[in-house]
Amino acid sequence: MAALIPVSTGEPERDTTHYVQAILRSLWLRGDDTALRWRGTSVSARGLHRDIGLATEGLRRLGVGPGTTVGVLTEANSPLALTARYAAHLLGATVVYVRSTNPGPQAPALPAADQAEILRETGADLLVVDPANARTGQAAANLLSPPVRLAGFGECGAGIPTLTAADVPADRPAPAHEPDLAVVTYTSGSTGRPKGIRQSFTGWNSTVLSAYPALRNAGKVTFLVVTPVSHAVGVILDIVLAAGGTVVLHERFEPGQTIRAIEAERITGTYMAVPQLYALLDHHALADTDVSSLRQLMYGGCPASPERLAQAVRFFGDALMQNYGTSEGGRITLLGPRDHHSPELLSTVGRPFPEVDLSVRDPETEQELPPGRTGEVWMKSPNMMSGYVGDPALTARTLRHGWLRTGDLGHLDAKGYLHLTGRLSDVIKSRATKIHPATVEKALASHEGVANAVVYGVRDSDELEHVHADVALRPGAGCTAEQLRRHVASVLTPLHVPARITFHAELPLAVSGKVDRRQLRSLAERSAAPDAD
Repeated sequence: MAALIPVSTGEPERDTTHYVQAILRSLWLRGDDTALRWRGTSVSARGLHRDIGLATEGLRRLGVGPGTTVGVLTEANSPLALTARYAAHLLGATVVYVRSTNPGPQAPALPAADQAEILRETGADLLVVDPANARTGQAAANLLSPPVRLAGFGECGAGIPTLTAADVPADRPAPAHEPDLAVVTYTSGSTGRPKGIRQSFTGWNSTVLSAYPALRNAGKVTFLVVTPVSHAVGVILDIVLAAGGTVVLHERFEPGQTIRAIEAERITGTYMAVPQLYALLDHHALADTDVSSLRQLMYGGCPASPERLAQAVRFFGDALMQNYGTSEGGRITLLGPRDHHSPELLSTVGRPFPEVDLSVRDPETEQELPPGRTGEVWMKSPNMMSGYVGDPALTARTLRHGWLRTGDLGHLDAKGYLHLTGRLSDVIKSRATKIHPATVEKALASHEGVANAVVYGVRDSDELEHVHADVALRPGAGCTAEQLRRHVASVLTPLHVPARITFHAELPLAVSGKVDRRQLRSLAERSAAPDAD
């Protein structure tokens, strides 16, 4: 069975050096075939081709070119976000998304002041808006001195030029400038302070160009997007469009809607965060839904429970592929379909992609550690960031001698599989013992009644740190906190047992699709405070 998204790099076609050119050529040849679906509306391949051409000409007339930066503010997962990026990249410009940090379908938009700060920090020359965001965009632009210029898709109000007003001949050759940076992506990170991550165009471009020729021979491809087009899935949908596939855009992840779409639209591939995969498994409709069209269900964002993955294999079989990566490093390791049938590998995140070098190092001495020893995961690849915007000190701490420090803790086994144990910053020091939250989370998730769990440290009034767990049970499960404590003690040790377990109907998700650990920790810290009710 051909993989939906090739995991090994191949040779790009000789006459194409820019990934958007590859997408445009494919769109032009497909004519009236559907390229995108969004909000129940189909966009033809020829129509998307024309939209990109018009936007490119509109941006060019506004002075966008090599060395410039274009801000993008559109509705969540709108096709216009893609059109703006393709047009800007053809002109050699960098794109920055300003809707939110970790911009995602379920994220509330940032206030205008925060959007203005992103525009200021990145030196944006122009902000592209859609009608729904024109007023907010204008407010953000006016907070800067001088104000950032605006351009809009459609009628966005007086004084905002319309990008698609020009008429571009269909046979006009597309420009092919290559920006130094593809995208600046803002993420809230583990500290809460927004960080602008500078992603190179070279890595993005080579990933698309090397993957799409193989995908073109994989049969009809229909890819469902339920995570932010501004993040990891963006490269994947570029590959799909360049290979002649169809992209179905959902504004948000909702498990029932996702399951129905897989059956109704014969979805062949999708990407989601681990908690979203769990939500699919727990949905009552999954057992009675035909998901046989799926050839690739990619998931990632955080380590997964081996027990939950074994459950997923029963439903999705060889479609499962786990991708461990970071915003700063891009894709790092892959747990492939065959690996999912080996129970001893389900506790790993797989082995490095071909273009990735991996090293586990002592966090203090930075010396490489042998297999089996736990340390910080370091990596290097063409896809890693070039640095953080406006933070040279953090960049210097993260990028070391050509390597990127991920901040993740783990070890390599004798076969080269990576085992993650948590975040360097999340290690809990309880009763003089270092406890890795991910280890306790996996122990909790191995209980048959647990749907999902998150673990972190909470300090009491004496500044002593204790293990705290938030747990969502599976439908119908009735286990108690004491039963879960006994389970953790039997799987690990009594030192790993959470001092407090809080039950939830479901765990809140951040906009990235991961469990919102920061929100849960904040609630726990407030309840642990001496004056808490």
